[in-house]
This record gives sequence, C-alpha cells and structure tokens, in this order.
Amino acid sequence: MEASGEKQPVDADPMGHPLLAGLRHFGDLENLCIAVEFECDDCCKKALNARILKIICEFLVLVGFGDGCILVKTISGGELVEKELVKAIVIPLDRVCSIEIGAVQV
Repeated sequence: MEASGEKQPVDADPMGHPLLAGLRHFGDLENLCIAVEFECDDCCKKALNARILKIICEFLVLVGFGDGCILVKTISGGELVEKELVKAIVIPLDRVCSIEIGAVQV
C-alpha cells in the first residue's frame, strides 16, 4: 500500500488495510471463519477454516484457529489434485480471487 508515493513500513498498521475494514462489518476478525480462493500458476487454491492474522506489505496472512490447521485444496484442470493441512499461509493480495465469510465445507 502506498501513501504519497512512498511504501509504508512493514509495521505500519497491519490491521488498517481497507479490505480488513470492510470485513469487520461481518464480525470480529479474530473469530471470523473465512475461506480464500487464490491463483497459483495454472492452479486454483482454496484455503479453508482460516482466520486473518494481518495484511502486511500486500500479503494476506492467514492462520488456523487455536491449534487447528487450515485446509488448502489445489484444483487443476477442474480436478482436485492435492489437499494439505498448514498452520499458516501467506498469500499475495494480487492473487486473491475471493474471500468467503462463514464458509463451511460440505
């Protein structure tokens, strides 16, 4: 995020990003369960059961709840090709396709 043509320092209000301000309308970010779809090369990935830790230097940082993990699905050619569990994931904001609020896998 730039202000007056200068990049903000890494510590510059990581919770003050406009995206986070919009998401706060749906509840407390500490407890807001989200899913994020994002592009990675020719694949589409989806991180489920996550919460936003912060946005810093145009990266979205997601973590699991408590000791829980984030489920990350990779889809290529319309097929599920990989599933993995991670404690945290850092996603470039320019790769984010959607943020789903209250997403529940069925």
